Amino acid sequence: MIEDISGNTKATLLLCSRLGQTGDNNGAKPLSPKQYGILARWLRERSMKPADLLSNEGRAQLRELQTAVLDRGIVESLLDRGVALGLMAERWTSRGLWVMSRGDSNYPVRYKSYLGYSAPPLLFGAGNRDLLQLGGLAVVGSREASDDDVEYARRIGSTCAAQRIAVISGGARGIDIESMAACFEAGGSAAGVLADSLARYAISARYREGLISGRLILMSPYDPDARWFAHTAMERNKLIYGLSDAALVVTSAAENGGTWSGATEAIEHGRIPVYVRDAGATAEGNRKLLARGAKPFPPQPWEDLRSLLTPIPSEITLFTAVKEASVGPHEPVDLAAPSGEPPVESADPPSRDAYMVILPELLAALVEPKTEKTVEQVLGLVPAQAKAWLKRACYEGRIRKLGRPARYVAVNESAPLFTGVGGATNGSPGGVPS
Repeated sequence: MIEDISGNTKATLLLCSRLGQTGDNNGAKPLSPKQYGILARWLRERSMKPADLLSNEGRAQLRELQTAVLDRGIVESLLDRGVALGLMAERWTSRGLWVMSRGDSNYPVRYKSYLGYSAPPLLFGAGNRDLLQLGGLAVVGSREASDDDVEYARRIGSTCAAQRIAVISGGARGIDIESMAACFEAGGSAAGVLADSLARYAISARYREGLISGRLILMSPYDPDARWFAHTAMERNKLIYGLSDAALVVTSAAENGGTWSGATEAIEHGRIPVYVRDAGATAEGNRKLLARGAKPFPPQPWEDLRSLLTPIPSEITLFTAVKEASVGPHEPVDLAAPSGEPPVESADPPSRDAYMVILPELLAALVEPKTEKTVEQVLGLVPAQAKAWLKRACYEGRIRKLGRPARYVAVNESAPLFTGVGGATNGSPGGVPS
């Protein structure tokens, strides 16, 4: 229902989505990501949100919009498509799909940190959207993978499930889908970032169990009915890496293809560590990625994959800098920027999310049980961020949730954190965040 979509998301849909319309809307094509980024900055400079453009006062302020690449008349024409928005919203919700925008508090914090103003204005999805905040290991590889590579990817997926590490991939056949499926089938959680056909994949029998159980999310920045294009498949690579704490390339072609492109871009940016399978009949692309700076993935047995996700020491400055920039020691730190847009646009954004930085403080604060509200006050966090990090820590088995009243407490490191694949995990049945 249209009523279930936030005002910020309604405005962003009107501005950036075709809403099922083929061809131009009175000459007005939806805004490109670059154009929307310009408008987003313009709004933020005036302390406005996208939702404000739906009011008479906001529309009046549009008269001040004057840029070389963004025509005010086009923006106004796009905002007048309320009927088309209502029809499409009904269609999406009837198929079990949801949509969020950068102005929503549950939009992935990682995308705002990793991509800044180039983060996708809209995300369409199916399944448990809380999984977008968990981080995890990206597992990617060429579609034309060998049986040995596919089996390797499945072993990685099931191992991640046992160690409570989410698998993030692209949903393509071969490495992507097999690593994801092995993870959620073994009781873990997985996220698929799709380049096309979200509506079709959301009803696929292969994904049904994961979506129903809450262990899987399928997400795309493109219209749910969008067809596959090479350029969108390339573009979504950065979204896979952007959700992750580290990446594993199981197999890659050399010098071409989406896997190669995504991996080399991630290596160049250096925001997360990129590992490559370096065992058996190593593909030529894998050897060349190692030469470009990727790291060899450790051989089996994989007893502690989480150690590969540990942030580098220099990233400690992220949380410290934000805290010092706040008005006072108890002012909330809004890393989610729920006001509508990323807090800043940086040429060199933080390389990792702040969760791993603040985790020691969180665990120290939870030596004794505390409510979510108390955690917010003690650590100086806004509610959305505290909720997301508490859920992630529960999922990882670092803390557990107590009832009546709801409180959280750190788990004794000497106690077992996982009772078995598909079993209960310290207060969260089946490993699903409580």
